[in-house]
Amino acid sequence: MKKVSLVMMIIAAALAFASCKSSKQVVQTPPPGRTEIELPCVDESMDNDEYFRAMGTATNMNMQNARSAAFDAAKSMLNKRLGGFITGLSTDYSRTVAGDAQMEKVQRMMEGEFYQVVERMLNDAAKTCEKMYQNQTGNYESFIAIQVSKKELVNKMADRLSDNQELEIEFNRDQFRKFAEKKMKELQDMQNR
Repeated sequence: MKKVSLVMMIIAAALAFASCKSSKQVVQTPPPGRTEIELPCVDESMDNDEYFRAMGTATNMNMQNARSAAFDAAKSMLNKRLGGFITGLSTDYSRTVAGDAQMEKVQRMMEGEFYQVVERMLNDAAKTCEKMYQNQTGNYESFIAIQVSKKELVNKMADRLSDNQELEIEFNRDQFRKFAEKKMKELQDMQNR
């Protein structure tokens, strides 16, 4: 009986020791034949509470063409992300204020107005990071991160909706701002998970 309990204690101690040892951080190395590359501007391309952000990259023989293509790629990436936000926002808000009978019409009108706002804001998007490299072949590699203010976006969307005479809803700017800010917070919380 004493032998069994001694063996059990040794096994328990070994398991405890093994579990302590496994809690150490394991350094991951890339698979054979691959090299991990750190991208510049990545930190400046992540959304936060104040900004929607994106990064674009491009390679070209001409420095200015690489730069323009990277900026266009960043705008395209941000446009896609904002498109999802706008669709969700206009669907939910139109359902809330227009009711089932007019929801689709109001949603389409809102989306049209919002996309015009986004297009203008993307053209004026602020660069948060820009890096340029020249590789071994002589080509230029451009990395550009941009951002759009969430608060400014909501304000411009609210302005646009309040100016629309065709929109058959009673529009309340403060209600819309609170609704949009809540949706942005939900989106940010999902991204942070």
